Order: sequence, then C-alpha cells, then structure tokens
Amino acid sequence: MIFAIKIEDKIVKWAYTKENQEKQFHLTWIPKLKDVEVITKDLKDITVKEVKQLILEDIQPDIQMVKDHNNAKARARRLLNNER
Repeated sequence: MIFAIKIEDKIVKWAYTKENQEKQFHLTWIPKLKDVEVITKDLKDITVKEVKQLILEDIQPDIQMVKDHNNAKARARRLLNNER
C-alpha cells in the first residue's frame, strides 16, 4: 500500500517497508522511522530522514490511538489479574 503526504507543495509517496506490509493492519503495531520507506526520489532540499520524521508527525494521531488502545487493554488485563 502506497501513501502520499504533501511537503512544501510537493507530493511525496511513501510506504511501510516490505517487512512491515502486513504489520500495518495489526491493532497493536506502532511504526518507527526505520519502518517507513520513501518512494519519491526527487526530494530536492529535504533529506529522507526529515521526510520520515514529517510522516511520523503526520500519522501521530493514529499512533496515539494505538497507544491508547494498547494501554486500555493492558489496564484491563492487570485489573483482571489482580482480582484473581
């Protein structure tokens, strides 16, 4: 799956690395910089690392939603274990 982000009036295409293509659909997976692959080669004045950081900033609300989901599950699991 290929995604796009607009950076400085330019559309940059990106995807998750081949190792993470399936993980992107898991409810508990949180992507890191190394999990993002920039497809667009003509970036001009910006580095690939900067693009990856901008991508992660852009998907931060989704990452936060996953973190909240994981924390809620862990809280429920701890509560259940403490009741035993």
